[in-house]
Amino acid sequence: MSVSPSNVPGDQYLGGLFTYLYRTIREHMFLTLLLPLVAMTITYVAALQLPTVYTAQGSIRIGRVDGAEAASPTSAVSRINSPSFKQRAIQATNSAGDGDQSAQLSNLTARQETADTVAVSVRAATARQARDAIAAAVNLLNEEQRRTLGPLENDIKEQLAASDAIIASLVQTRESLLALAKEDSRGASGDPAFAALLRIWLSDLVSRNDRRLAVAKAERHTLWARLGAWRTYPTALLDEPYISIGYAVARPVTLAILAGGVVFLVSLLGALFRRSTARIPI
Repeated sequence: MSVSPSNVPGDQYLGGLFTYLYRTIREHMFLTLLLPLVAMTITYVAALQLPTVYTAQGSIRIGRVDGAEAASPTSAVSRINSPSFKQRAIQATNSAGDGDQSAQLSNLTARQETADTVAVSVRAATARQARDAIAAAVNLLNEEQRRTLGPLENDIKEQLAASDAIIASLVQTRESLLALAKEDSRGASGDPAFAALLRIWLSDLVSRNDRRLAVAKAERHTLWARLGAWRTYPTALLDEPYISIGYAVARPVTLAILAGGVVFLVSLLGALFRRSTARIPI
């Protein structure tokens, strides 16, 4: 008399199932255990032959001119992740004599890290190629910054040069006025009244010149502050890129475990099929 599987208690059903699987594995030890171990060994040895991949990670600070950004960090992230930027980075790196690096630079990615920094990572066949790829990205961002904010920086520098010329002229004028006043004090004029008027006039000229000189120096300081290191700086890496070593696909141990698991399942299904067909009466 057969019993319907739905009437068998769950614990007895599972116990019987595990017992059946255990007997099947014991009867087909080579197929279910040794074959997966062989597959794991072969996969592990083969995975060790795969080339290693170097990943470089760095933080880039977006440059400014007079406090103005050429691009916001969000725009810089979109720019770095764009295919056109990666293509330019490939060309820039290849022109440096590093060979074809299309494969690794296609993995160039960026994300916003802080309010003014961008985190960049790239995978390459060597550590040098990974560093060069990040350096190429920084150089390209600097070129775009010069195209965008270069006219503003040049205008400030021209104003600073003009201010220096004015200050030099005012200093020279002051020295000339002081020289005239010194000659007058030695009795260059024989008329006392004229000498008194001349001293008053020279004193007034020196005072006016000093005021203009003070204003010119204040304006120059303002212009110089606009180009100070805290308001004007190029796009640059904050520190040396961090290099980590990995594998192109996955770790050899992971690949070996996956291969062993797949072979074990296939072998177990084959053993169960063979045992079930062997019990069918002819």
